[in-house]
Amino acid sequence: MAFEPEHGHGHHGHGTGVKWLDVVMAVAAVFISVVSLVVSIEHGKTMERMVDQNERMVAANTMPLLNYSGTMFNNRLEPRLALQLKNGGVGPALVEWLDVRYKGVHYGTAAELIKACCEAEAKGLSGVSIYSNVSHSIIPARETVEILVVPEHAPKAMYDAVNRARSDMELHACYCSLLDECWITDFGPTRPKRVTTCDVPKDVKPW
Repeated sequence: MAFEPEHGHGHHGHGTGVKWLDVVMAVAAVFISVVSLVVSIEHGKTMERMVDQNERMVAANTMPLLNYSGTMFNNRLEPRLALQLKNGGVGPALVEWLDVRYKGVHYGTAAELIKACCEAEAKGLSGVSIYSNVSHSIIPARETVEILVVPEHAPKAMYDAVNRARSDMELHACYCSLLDECWITDFGPTRPKRVTTCDVPKDVKPW
């Protein structure tokens, strides 16, 4: 008995059978894929920009700005000399260290500073106030800390001596934000300088 040979059934593509139409469809598929890839990349870039802008906004909303100033009178216009640090920023200032110098010499306490600048005038005087915990402390936004005060009841000679000594005083500080962004400043006309950390210099005596 003779058998007819079986004919294999090959796999046919998904084309339409119309050559030019198949080419058009292939090109369209590639084009759509490329467009989708481009859209995906641009979307990713947009998201990165949004994240970056959000981080910048958060950083701006937590940025401290430490200033140094002095007041000459109290609310009743009585002579009262107060040297103070004010956080003029919008976020808390984590003061890592404050350095106070008089004629280039570092002083870690108010007593040392007063003795150096105004020893004769300070004899027998009590009530010169110092906030010795400025270093490693937090100054909230818009708040002020008085670091040295010559009160209303102090002799005028003492008041005048400390006031004169102000011109020979230099202050430096390093402080950080809640996001661990840190700055060092000499309270001069230039903007505080960004630093990685607030390591205490060897010659500094934190106030």
